[in-house]
Amino acid sequence: MPTSAPGNSERGFTLVEVLVVLVIVGIAACMVSLSVGRGENRLRADAQRLADAFTVAQSEARSDGRPIRWLPSGQGWSFERRGRLPDLGAEEDEALPVDTMERDGVLRPQAWSAGPVDLRLDPDRPLVFNTEWVAAPITLTLLAGDARVILQRDAAGRYGIR
Repeated sequence: MPTSAPGNSERGFTLVEVLVVLVIVGIAACMVSLSVGRGENRLRADAQRLADAFTVAQSEARSDGRPIRWLPSGQGWSFERRGRLPDLGAEEDEALPVDTMERDGVLRPQAWSAGPVDLRLDPDRPLVFNTEWVAAPITLTLLAGDARVILQRDAAGRYGIR
């Protein structure tokens, strides 16, 4: 049974065709939105991992009594502390082996997931975690390509990422 008058051609799209086009456009929009800002998201994730590692390093240094030093590089970071041998005096501490935290899940050496990262630490001095919870505030700027993330520690030891 014909649905239109004879001689009139049917023009337009069916509902199924319109829905297929909308689904394709939606998928493309999702892919574009996920790829935008990807470098900054990776750098932000690196900053969060680093803040977590700093918190663990501070806690371990406080409970163990041995300072832990952060060793950053453009490719990643690591932590180290002097080992402890039984019955040694303070003057022999310098000859102790260095623990590079290889077996520690959080403090083991790690690579930046955002690729090579340029670091700017303010104040520019070695970062050492010791038995004191209260420390001078620091600002660490992470730069990878066009992405920039700032990790800040306040005097109470709280970390913030912006």
